[in-house]
Amino acid sequence: MATPAQRLHGSTLLTSPSSGMVALGEQAVEMPFTPGELIAGKYEVIKQIGSGGMGFVVSATHVELGEVVALKFLRPEALQIEELVERFAREARAAAKIRSEHVARVFDVGVLPDGVPFIVMEHLSGQDLAEVLQARGPLPIKVAIEYVMQACEALAAAHASGVVHRDIKPENLFLTTHAQGLDFIKILDFGISKVALAPGKRGFVRTMMPLGSPVYMSPEQIRSSEQVDARTDIWSLGCVLFELLTGTVAFNEPSLMQLSAAILEHDPVPLREFLPDAPVELEDVILRCLEKDVDKRYGNIAELAIALYPFAPRRSRISAERCYHALKNAGLECPEFETEIQSVFPPSLGEIQPLSSGGPARLRTLPQLRTSAPATVSAAEVASLRPSKKYKVLGLLGLAAVAAGVAFIVVGEPVSGSRGAERPAPSGIAAKAAQATATPTPGVSSVIDLDALSPGAPPSATNSALPRVPRAATAWRHTTGTAPSLTAKPTATPRKHDSEEPDVGY
Repeated sequence: MATPAQRLHGSTLLTSPSSGMVALGEQAVEMPFTPGELIAGKYEVIKQIGSGGMGFVVSATHVELGEVVALKFLRPEALQIEELVERFAREARAAAKIRSEHVARVFDVGVLPDGVPFIVMEHLSGQDLAEVLQARGPLPIKVAIEYVMQACEALAAAHASGVVHRDIKPENLFLTTHAQGLDFIKILDFGISKVALAPGKRGFVRTMMPLGSPVYMSPEQIRSSEQVDARTDIWSLGCVLFELLTGTVAFNEPSLMQLSAAILEHDPVPLREFLPDAPVELEDVILRCLEKDVDKRYGNIAELAIALYPFAPRRSRISAERCYHALKNAGLECPEFETEIQSVFPPSLGEIQPLSSGGPARLRTLPQLRTSAPATVSAAEVASLRPSKKYKVLGLLGLAAVAAGVAFIVVGEPVSGSRGAERPAPSGIAAKAAQATATPTPGVSSVIDLDALSPGAPPSATNSALPRVPRAATAWRHTTGTAPSLTAKPTATPRKHDSEEPDVGY
């Protein structure tokens, strides 16, 4: 088995044909428009922003809306192939009916005066994943998984609409930025990757048109391009994920014939041979995507998204849910989401122990979690936490002093209409509290001497060793005429429930 080759300048090293079987043209197309030229009476040309084997893309401004859009045209030689022109129109129709924010939107279609068709699409800023790999190298596991799960979301919407992409590759996964600043994947080029070959034209078409990207093509796609279903996109996504994680392709041979034979007959290189730290469960997910028997792969794109979720950021759960609901609402067979999402395994946190030969792996041990408090408390420790009798008495006396201050506020003013009955002078603790608060000594912090309020306390008792309690409410009444609220309660820290799960990153 050949060692997978590293990606270089958007293709693989050596001679692996990663951009198509045979391209229509390798050189950039000379743009037939000049900047400022008006197309269809409303699109003002800015510049050419891309060129490929099928066509080229021009940026333009919608003169009425002031928005920048992308205009896509076929290459001149592609216009000579009737089936390819029809497929170009199908691309616009297919992309327009797919309801997903992860699919490049189609706004309009048109035809130039000379009969050349074009598609008006949203203008994207960013890079495709082939360019990202070239610039950054292999991606972290969570990042790569999140990108692929967003692609799953787009493909689920496509499959629900009856569209199979059939040309999933890093060049067709475009990385842009969401309005909230998060990385965002958009799938490009729906409906143009394969062409139904008309009888009698096979010799000409075979040398003139791309038939997909062989490095990412499924075995059934190599055998017969007409007999493929949504599971061929699952194979391609497995190839893309392998490349995002390792920087290499899963299958590589120097010629198209050898590459096709490897895809049809050879097993892919296991992920952990290139990425030893990867969870074995993630390796199993990729190997299942790359099953040559289509019936052994994931049955639909939602199952794949659910299987990938444990290795993705938690926000990626929404992608798995959208995949499920897109297929379910389209009437496609799909297992219940909650049952499936709970059955997937988290990444390996301990030693893996298979239940039986050939059976699924389970976690045998898990790391022990430390808690912030001991599990048990002895009786002596509980007793030591209880307040002593002295502090109980002081607490009661403090409450009595506060109550006396409140009573003084309530009855301090004579009631209108009274017969002048004299109010009895306060005595005992209340009198001392009123005296201590109503006539503070200049230069001395006004506090209640709890020892002085205690029955039988000597006049010379000091309170230096005792906690100082703020003055009663009467002090504010004499200065501001208002009293502070006595009903405010401290905010309690919400208790965490046992069911709350610590965020361990999956």
